[in-house]
Amino acid sequence: MEIDRLDAKILAALQRDGRLSVVELAESIGLSPTPCARRVKALESGGAIESYAAILNPARVGLGVVAIVQVKLTEHTDETVARFEKEILRMDEVTKCLAMTGNYDFILEVYGKDLDALSNVVLKKLIRVPNVRDMQSSVVLETIKRTVRIPLGHLPA
Repeated sequence: MEIDRLDAKILAALQRDGRLSVVELAESIGLSPTPCARRVKALESGGAIESYAAILNPARVGLGVVAIVQVKLTEHTDETVARFEKEILRMDEVTKCLAMTGNYDFILEVYGKDLDALSNVVLKKLIRVPNVRDMQSSVVLETIKRTVRIPLGHLPA
């Protein structure tokens, strides 16, 4: 999908505030509402905009602990990886799963209401996923930066 200067402005504005009405969005980027709405629809159907969501504060909704869990599998067959991914997709506590190069195969972000809940996820759910060979968990002490915005500086200005 080709993204031009106006599309880049739309994406940046929606990343700042996904609740903007088409009229507000159009006004903020200097376009009339109808062509702005068409562009938004094209960005959605083209996959540049995947979805819209409210960004929640984990601590304010009772999730006081987050851990980064590194996972190594016993083998790397298509079946083993697919089974691991399927199991991870079922766990609401796992909010991010990244396939990696290096010493570990996956890095997970895991939330819990407290250390006991987090321990339950790691020791009773993750460790029991078939073909998990090794795990290393690190509890996050403080989140310095947390965003879902992706950088758009490479797009036309």
